Amino acid sequence: MFSKSESGICRKNYFLLFLCLISIVSCQKDGLINNYPSRINFEVNGRLLEGKRIDCISNDTKGHTYIGSGNKLYYINGSSQKDYSLDFGILDLAIAPDNSVWIGTNGGGLGHLTEKGFTWFTSQNAGLPRDYIAHVKIAPDGKVWFTSCAFRLGGLGIYNGKSFEFLTPENSPLNQNIIDDIEISGEGVVYIATSGTVGHSNIYRISDNSWKCLGDEKGTFYWVFSFSLSPSGNIFVVEDFSLSSLFRTNILYQFSNDKWEKIETNGISPRGFFSRVVADKRGYCWMPDFSGNKPVLHVFNGKTWATSPDNTFPDDYFTIIETDSKNNIWVGTSKNGIFILNQ
Repeated sequence: MFSKSESGICRKNYFLLFLCLISIVSCQKDGLINNYPSRINFEVNGRLLEGKRIDCISNDTKGHTYIGSGNKLYYINGSSQKDYSLDFGILDLAIAPDNSVWIGTNGGGLGHLTEKGFTWFTSQNAGLPRDYIAHVKIAPDGKVWFTSCAFRLGGLGIYNGKSFEFLTPENSPLNQNIIDDIEISGEGVVYIATSGTVGHSNIYRISDNSWKCLGDEKGTFYWVFSFSLSPSGNIFVVEDFSLSSLFRTNILYQFSNDKWEKIETNGISPRGFFSRVVADKRGYCWMPDFSGNKPVLHVFNGKTWATSPDNTFPDDYFTIIETDSKNNIWVGTSKNGIFILNQ
């Protein structure tokens, strides 16, 4: 038989064990991944800029949102909204740590909007290889990484706040001049995708000025228009065969454990020219597609696929998909504005 003190200790231990079991069951029930619910939500929880074409979206952790629609730049923060009319089409946006926004344009060069107004960097005043800036990203240290390139012209631009540097196949490990996408991790590691010649697309990782080709330096993929970096460092990339006359099907790959692996899509195909993917804060891969004439979203959670119900979105096509700091999914369309799906 137990003494009173031993009995009290046993009751205490049983109580602690009971609490642990409740905690485990609760965590399993909540199904949190990186502190976000594991359940995929296809319900549309918000709409913005209805009737507008959406070309690019940039969110930050402070609630600032910038949206590009043709030559119109929209700023939204809660109930506060502004818009600006530019002289050139907006191709990409990136919000800097100081709350300013950098703008890639079709013909106007690289723009910078601060409280003082706009500053423009072009081929004439900043030596840009060309004034077509398709991609802009901001590193944690504030450096601006952007593309200024064409076939056998230019490459990857870097602006440190004082001067510009341009990396090309002549002065860097780049195997081609064209950069078709840029991603930057929270630790400041830069990833880029090169294109320009079929069969020679590569993904490069740049860390502390050290380069690594993630694949065959002579060429890893047929063509790459889009890739996405997950919080754990995994990479999702679409090998795009839209330029092929052989009618080959696009393939989705994942870079994990230092190697590329084809993801089984179970009949789902990242179809269409400029096929895009985006990884959310849980590491799920979101991929736009069509079901008949209706746009749908496919989501891969690492094991299985889920697809948005028919008629979730109107007749249209997706132009951009992004995720914000709260893991909401922002889907831009050609003529119906933005759909927001809270996760």
